[in-house]
Amino acid sequence: MTRCTWKRADLLVPMVMTLTAIATIYAPQPLLPLLAGEFRLSLATAALAVTATLLPLAAGPLVYGYLLESVSTRQTMVVSLAVLAATQAGLAFCDSFGVFLALRFVQGMAVPALLTALMTHVAASATPDRVHAVMATYIAVTTLGGFSGRFFSGLAAAQWGRRAPFAVLAALLCGCLALARTLSADARTEFAKPSPGIVRQVLARPGFLKTYLMAACLFFVFTGMLNILPFRLTEIEGPVSSARIGFMYLGYLVGIAASLWSPRASRLLGGRKAVLTVGLAVEAASVLVFAAPAAWAIFFSVVVLCGGMFLTHAAAPGILNAAVPRQKGVVNGLYLAFYYSGGVLGSYLPGLARDRLGFWAAVALLFAVALCALGLAASLGPGIFDGHRPENPA
Repeated sequence: MTRCTWKRADLLVPMVMTLTAIATIYAPQPLLPLLAGEFRLSLATAALAVTATLLPLAAGPLVYGYLLESVSTRQTMVVSLAVLAATQAGLAFCDSFGVFLALRFVQGMAVPALLTALMTHVAASATPDRVHAVMATYIAVTTLGGFSGRFFSGLAAAQWGRRAPFAVLAALLCGCLALARTLSADARTEFAKPSPGIVRQVLARPGFLKTYLMAACLFFVFTGMLNILPFRLTEIEGPVSSARIGFMYLGYLVGIAASLWSPRASRLLGGRKAVLTVGLAVEAASVLVFAAPAAWAIFFSVVVLCGGMFLTHAAAPGILNAAVPRQKGVVNGLYLAFYYSGGVLGSYLPGLARDRLGFWAAVALLFAVALCALGLAASLGPGIFDGHRPENPA
């Protein structure tokens, strides 16, 4: 089917699905204190509700290439959405934390396939002159999904209890499943199949391994801070509602502006390396703000964190893709694998440090990892930027 036959729904519907899927991943985060209380868990154990979904996300971009050759986007969407809807409904009714974690793990297995299909469908439905603008909008929608999952989950739980957010999301996912039938075209979802030799070649390119490790550190700090946030707020203010916790994530919206501003920042700051170092320096500064014993500091730290994190995250994949003429599927798959692996560790280790050694140990760990990311970015040589034309200062 040619591009001219695509309907407006072929852009709008995948955006709605993307927002809902991303919201599903992060909905439990503001509910961690509720889960810890209900199941009598420590911070680190409760945080496994996030870790369980991120874990398959780390392996999915690489493993799926060996499981799926080439499948239709519509078929992938239908199956993935059905799995997400069923497991989300299960989360609303389960009374065992072990079952809760198992369902979250299954969700993490479905999300990579769904997001790959959605991104492929969105890219295929745009005319050539609109691809960059459409994909920028797609990234902004993923950011909005991350905010929505955290913010509205907190509000719903405060009003109707911790089961309500999962029930609402299950209903929304069922709606997305119905919307999948409105799509008029059916692109193919190509999954990269990285051989060990190709992976070694990519990692051996100048600066690539450093950039991948930088991405892992970036998401480690981001996930770690946002996981600790609900517990830190209760330490400062005493028992607080999940709605109060959800409002703390409002600063997440800064990430939308930061993502869209990243290309212009490259020109203003003198290059993409400068964007990486500035973004990571801002993220490191957010950890120091987060350490201040005040609710306003927690809120402001999220603003700073999201500004630095999404400024960096919007620039890094573009640097890698511009540096290689081929093997982009492997390059992007490795980026996502390192990125989410950092999230897996960040969702658990800072909480464990807080449980065992106290809040300041968690802060020290987050700040040390943030400095590692900054050091990796600062040490990048010109080789990784050879694929970029000189920045136009105009």
